[in-house]
Amino acid sequence: MRRYCKMVGNAGEEFAAKILEDEGYMILERNYRTRIGEIDIIAARDGVVHFIEVKTRTSDEYGYPADAVTEEKQNTIRRSAEIYMARRRLMWRAYSIDVAEVTFNLIEDCI
Repeated sequence: MRRYCKMVGNAGEEFAAKILEDEGYMILERNYRTRIGEIDIIAARDGVVHFIEVKTRTSDEYGYPADAVTEEKQNTIRRSAEIYMARRRLMWRAYSIDVAEVTFNLIEDCI
């Protein structure tokens, strides 16, 4: 089950990155890790650096994907974003913390 969840999560991140690129974002980093945590996608557009958490689900049975981004997770992303900005000497740049929601409708037993 864990492997399946990882596959769905990876597919969601790939899909989100493609959509962002199609919308004119430049992907700067994927799966950026700090001692605090991980940011799924870091992208830039129009002078703004976007720190994007991708949440992927196969149904809305337990709520929307963004509902899983708790206050604790938001703080982790914010602190990791600050580390990224400091390391890249971008503290003067505008930034945004965003959530990309991806919901896949899976079809089982296809031929």
